[in-house]
Amino acid sequence: MGHLIQEYAKSLGVKISSPVLKEHYFPINIGRYITISLDQDTPSRNYKHYGIVLFILKPFLEKHDIKVVQLNGKGRVDGVAAALNLAFKQQAYVVSKSLLHLGCDDALSHFSSLKKIPTLTLFGNTFPSANKPLFSSSSLNINLEPEWDKKPSFTEQGDQINKIKPEEVADSIIKLLKIEKCKTNFRTAHMGAFYDQKIVEVIPSSFHPLSLPPNQELYVRADYGFEENAFMQYCQKYKVSIFVNSLIRPEHLQNIANNVNHLFIWVKKEDDIIPDSYFKTLKNMNVKVVLLVENKKHLSYLRNIYFDTVVQQYRPERERYEGFKGKARFLSAKRLIADGKEYLSAAHWRKNLDNNNIVVDSPEYFSELDHFYIYEQI
Repeated sequence: MGHLIQEYAKSLGVKISSPVLKEHYFPINIGRYITISLDQDTPSRNYKHYGIVLFILKPFLEKHDIKVVQLNGKGRVDGVAAALNLAFKQQAYVVSKSLLHLGCDDALSHFSSLKKIPTLTLFGNTFPSANKPLFSSSSLNINLEPEWDKKPSFTEQGDQINKIKPEEVADSIIKLLKIEKCKTNFRTAHMGAFYDQKIVEVIPSSFHPLSLPPNQELYVRADYGFEENAFMQYCQKYKVSIFVNSLIRPEHLQNIANNVNHLFIWVKKEDDIIPDSYFKTLKNMNVKVVLLVENKKHLSYLRNIYFDTVVQQYRPERERYEGFKGKARFLSAKRLIADGKEYLSAAHWRKNLDNNNIVVDSPEYFSELDHFYIYEQI
């Protein structure tokens, strides 16, 4: 298949020419900058690693006093100086004044090429040959595609775009800017499927007020530690889901039931059977119950006992991840809060390693691997 422009020209019987667009002025006064354009509504174009790209580039951008301006998107990417939701012609003006534009294969990438702006384009549902920018020389364009595990769908579905590693994007930006010849020292070792999902857990051993985004659910880990007053304060002040390894009396839940989404109860094969009346009482309070099992061998037995209740294995057992060497580090949007301190994993909390992102070689750490982005600095 040829380029889409060529296919359209052939079908319509017209000649290919440069488009004309009159951009609209928008006041932007932050000095030198690059732009990134997000498309979070289309799965195949929703590149979720922009924050890591900017994390990698931070020393380079600070050294050369270059800011980052975000266009579109439902949330602000970490590391941008401004996040703007503008009309397309205003976006075009902002891009026209930039040092470089980064985004998926959309209209802004083609406009950037038209304006002879260095353009880095990411592809997730089509080959670059079908929709790469054509209006500037190849020296001003880099097109990145994933290692396809299947042919591009040419639809809005799929997320193969997220197989493009952030260090590839970062190195391509440095190359296109042509300010200095260098490469990043970052190497991806593991991309957890949920590393970017913002999850806040708290151990109710003492109460400390939390600043949570609107609609952010708080996971109360009473299975890690418990103090009654702290537990009640968290459950009264926030929307919560609760983890417990022993039953909470219904009368204690009554005062907080409106704030409780789920009650996760750890169960074992040798435990006393929870009576049906307990589940009926919680159902009347609109509290959803999930029973958690650690040992996979006990799943079938416990599902048979509690056939009217959801029973699932929590964090299936995983082998140690061998994809890295030395002192690997990791990024995660998940936080565990205990006594006012923040930890990136339960394993870090066990070892009292707050403000620490070094990989911990322990089964508990690797059980949370889906929430981690592990990298090496080489």
